Amino acid sequence: MSKLSSSLVLNKYILNLFGVTDLEALSLDLKDAALEGYDENNISHFHHTLVARFYGNVHLPKDLLLHYDQNIYSHSQAISSKRDEPIRWKYFQYVALLFTEIYLDKYFSNAKALQEELNVFIEQQHGKHQNDFKQITPYRFADADNDLNKIAYWNATGSGKTLLMHINILQYQYYLKKHYQTKGLNRIIVLTPNEGLSKQHLQEFALSGMEAELFDKSGGPLYVGQKIEIIDIHKLEETSGNKTIAIESFESNNLVLVDEGHRGASGDSWKDKRNRLCETGFSFEYSDPS
Repeated sequence: MSKLSSSLVLNKYILNLFGVTDLEALSLDLKDAALEGYDENNISHFHHTLVARFYGNVHLPKDLLLHYDQNIYSHSQAISSKRDEPIRWKYFQYVALLFTEIYLDKYFSNAKALQEELNVFIEQQHGKHQNDFKQITPYRFADADNDLNKIAYWNATGSGKTLLMHINILQYQYYLKKHYQTKGLNRIIVLTPNEGLSKQHLQEFALSGMEAELFDKSGGPLYVGQKIEIIDIHKLEETSGNKTIAIESFESNNLVLVDEGHRGASGDSWKDKRNRLCETGFSFEYSDPS
């Protein structure tokens, strides 16, 4: 069985856009703490460093990377307004957000083209640079097993994944509006493994100035989609009960953010719940390798 790090297709695909084969090569000049900030034009020092190294990249030209950098800056400012100090990203956090910008832009502008690029990449790069894609089936888009509408992050404890989640929501909303201004989104749902973590997320969203609430099934359809809804995954069942709500009540056009989903449900049942909630929407998943 191949190592997980050798089978991360999206990770390898985006690294290839930069002309490198691993994250260490991309991050070579980004680890200096002095780069954690912006110049007088609010352009990140990380951006300047990347452009200097990859100038002339036909896949990711300078103006496109600047656009992504400015999106990250504006989203970061948005969730910093109620904080004592503005957020300063570490290099690995910035890279994660930059990768997300690249992927969402490609996904929303032309998902079919992205699908074809990924499948060609799998075919051409398997066995090269220690890539092992033999267990990876071709990417699909236009069916119930949509592989393109899901992004997973592997975040160590203390890596700031909660803040990344907040930016991910803003990134998704930006590209949804940019490419599909008439297409609505039903709900934004954060799935957690327990009520304690749900309450922590509620506090964190308040610090970021983002309207959120613990899910209340008595809220009624009038308020659907107005706030980010946080729900313990155990409360999602096939039928509604005193303390549970039927999955079908949420429909499928949702943005779903799953925090440690594997801790909250036995086996792969959490994956089934996620897939049904985001079948015609999108999902971000966050897991701790420990």
